Amino acid sequence: MIYLSKFVIRKGMVMIYTSTDFDREQTAEYTLLVRIGSGENALAVVDGEKRLKLITTYDPAAAGQEITDLLDLNFTAVKLSLQGSRYTFIPQEVFDEASTQLYLNHLPYDGLAETVTADIAPLSIKMLHQIDRLGAESFLARFPGILTYSAMQALLQSTANYGLKTGDPLLIIDKQESDLMVCFFDGNRFVYANDFAITGIDDNAYYLYAVLEHLGGGECHPRVCLSGNIAEGDGIHQWALMHGIDVVFADSGALAGIAIPTEIVPQQHRFLTLLGLHLCE
Repeated sequence: MIYLSKFVIRKGMVMIYTSTDFDREQTAEYTLLVRIGSGENALAVVDGEKRLKLITTYDPAAAGQEITDLLDLNFTAVKLSLQGSRYTFIPQEVFDEASTQLYLNHLPYDGLAETVTADIAPLSIKMLHQIDRLGAESFLARFPGILTYSAMQALLQSTANYGLKTGDPLLIIDKQESDLMVCFFDGNRFVYANDFAITGIDDNAYYLYAVLEHLGGGECHPRVCLSGNIAEGDGIHQWALMHGIDVVFADSGALAGIAIPTEIVPQQHRFLTLLGLHLCE
């Protein structure tokens, strides 16, 4: 039995929360969620009642014994997300599986990535994406039945119903290390999704201004929902306060349908694309 029920800060590990009733003998009944990043990985364990049992972030180049021990456990259901911008959306009503290769001609392809067709049911769209599994090799070897997804799929899967029901224009901004993902809903319509590679300190603002201009320029004043590695008062938050009519940090537990312990609440917006994996099929 792992007994921690609090955050622990250690070298090589940003944080860890483990429920007092996490049972290593029952991990075959749990689902392990994995988010791969260039400098930070994140793990979460969810039980059959959609309750969070464990969540942690760590440096993949300096994973400690606790992470090694966790990944040695007998998880049979494992879902993993990877960053990447090689995807396209097709309305479900016009999608033709026989034309998949034609759709893929619009995506860059290096001959290495695996092509996946995913359903995002709340939006009635098909998402075709190419997954580059670089960085995920150890998980693929350890868990032969692992399911892999695009991080954008996890973001859309967890925010679709929220975006469609908000009524007002809604801009969703998620930041993970050097990746910025942006989605936009206008009333009950899904309008836009894209991600950007951040290489300089001004890139966040540059891309956000470009998206806003594309969506309507000075006439677009959306509600804004923030998730990922965005903190109160940082550059993205300040940009959102300047250009949005209402700014909130994502309630990841509610959006992903997972019961979040009170200890996690102040940090839960960081884990939307991790917990959103639980909704991916």
